Amino acid sequence: MTMDEFIKNAQILDITNEIIETAIKIRQKAKIKSADAIIAATAFNNKLTLVTRDNKDFHKVKGLSIYNPFEA
Repeated sequence: MTMDEFIKNAQILDITNEIIETAIKIRQKAKIKSADAIIAATAFNNKLTLVTRDNKDFHKVKGLSIYNPFEA
């Protein structure tokens, strides 16, 4: 799959009040950057696996499903 195909098939998720509240809790507990907390909260609240190469920060978030394709 090319990057263009991937983007065409990607779903855009809105940042809801629930995601904001979860992001605040994640930021306080895991001590990660705000942007990373929003990304983690979006995946967590939508029961999605976060696909990322950044294991360092996201592994601090309890209950977050993470997949690093570079370690597979």
